[in-house]
Amino acid sequence: MADARRITAILLAAGLSKRLGRNKLLLPFGDETVLRKTAKAVLASAVSEVILVTGHEHEKVKQAVSGLNVRLKHNPRYAEGQSTSMIAGIEAASENAEAYLFVLGDQPLLTPEIVNGLIARYGESRPDALVAAPVFKGRRGNPALFAASLRDELLRASGDAGGRGIIKRLETESPGGIVFLELPNDDIFLDIDTEEDYELMLRKFPETS
Repeated sequence: MADARRITAILLAAGLSKRLGRNKLLLPFGDETVLRKTAKAVLASAVSEVILVTGHEHEKVKQAVSGLNVRLKHNPRYAEGQSTSMIAGIEAASENAEAYLFVLGDQPLLTPEIVNGLIARYGESRPDALVAAPVFKGRRGNPALFAASLRDELLRASGDAGGRGIIKRLETESPGGIVFLELPNDDIFLDIDTEEDYELMLRKFPETS
């Protein structure tokens, strides 16, 4: 079984939000921001630590999580792609981490139950499982959990590829190394890349508007 006390959550909050034109992590979501709601869901789960990787608008992002028990790690290379933030988070993680859970900062519909479900799926499938990810009707998404044994390979990622290259390799070489958590809907897969995306999310979940 996975020891949840040794699962490091790495919350990626360094992006430029180029398509939106303003920082999507700082958008209002109910009485909070998109980022703060995402962070609180992860903190309410069984992970052992939460590392928040910042980059673009570092000070504003830092303020958005003020008072929360997250450890900040600034990534000065954030403009080079998401992989640099992933690497920064890994390098800041506890040396005793058993696995890394990568969470996108714009997943305000994430719940502690989903995070704990991923940890459980990973744990019950050890030692074969190397990656755990949520899936809905065959569509795979984030957050994704990677075993610490993949650390060196993760550190070699570049651009915006993240861990997708590892997943692709495992699908070919060792499909049993990937386990999935089946979700009842695809809510957490909703993106906020455009104003239309944001408005759609608020319409679908009017309690946040």
